[in-house]
Amino acid sequence: MSAVDIKSFSNMLLSHVELYVKDITSMEKFYTEHLGFVVTDRGLGENAMVFLSRSPKEHHQIVLNPRQSHRSIDSPIDHISFRVESIPALRGFYSALNQATDISIQTVSHGSAWSIYFRDPEGNRFELFTDTPWYVNQPCKFEINLEQTDEALMKFTLDKIENMAGFSFVEEWHTAHKMSLEH
Repeated sequence: MSAVDIKSFSNMLLSHVELYVKDITSMEKFYTEHLGFVVTDRGLGENAMVFLSRSPKEHHQIVLNPRQSHRSIDSPIDHISFRVESIPALRGFYSALNQATDISIQTVSHGSAWSIYFRDPEGNRFELFTDTPWYVNQPCKFEINLEQTDEALMKFTLDKIENMAGFSFVEEWHTAHKMSLEH
């Protein structure tokens, strides 16, 4: 593999971590009562995923997931997520990762984001994503094609999510949840 000029990559910022938990009730209580996190979303049913944030600009900074780890080693982390600034920036990382023949890449939308998931050589799972202009209740996940034009990707995503629970423009979601997330 040849050396890569890091200046050719867009910036990425740490966004969130998804943790596997054994007792979701006690973990939610710990993060909300002792660290001041606010529940911003929750999956349906008993033992559903819980999304937590302390920032009015972040839907979630921690996700509590009661499922067992998919890894062969015992790890409490499902994935570590980084935000990039745009669809072209996401495509740049997608293209660079596609050059490695031993990396499997999954491209999905969560309604509120377009993402690529992959594992590093030791099996650690990462997500790189960029935000969409929309919000839908989480969890939400469906496959996308990053080789589409920006316009086609936006239309495809909007067609999938506009009738889902909680659909709104992200600014409307932020306005509605701003008071509960401000400390």
